[in-house]
Amino acid sequence: MAYHRTNYLKKVSHIMAVYQEVKEPDIPDTKIVAKVFPKHNIYISYRQWMNLKGLKPSEYKNQLSLF
Repeated sequence: MAYHRTNYLKKVSHIMAVYQEVKEPDIPDTKIVAKVFPKHNIYISYRQWMNLKGLKPSEYKNQLSLF
């Protein structure tokens, strides 16, 4: 995958969609990053996850619709 902003935003959107599907109040994020994300071919560290989680939804959703 090329290193462009649009591809990065697609990747973040995909990761957030998987997270929204799996997240429940009793499941910690560490378990999701370590066990669930690899099942969906998402290999990121917990630190990267916290950076992505800190993004506002408007930063990665609305940008895709503009192009």
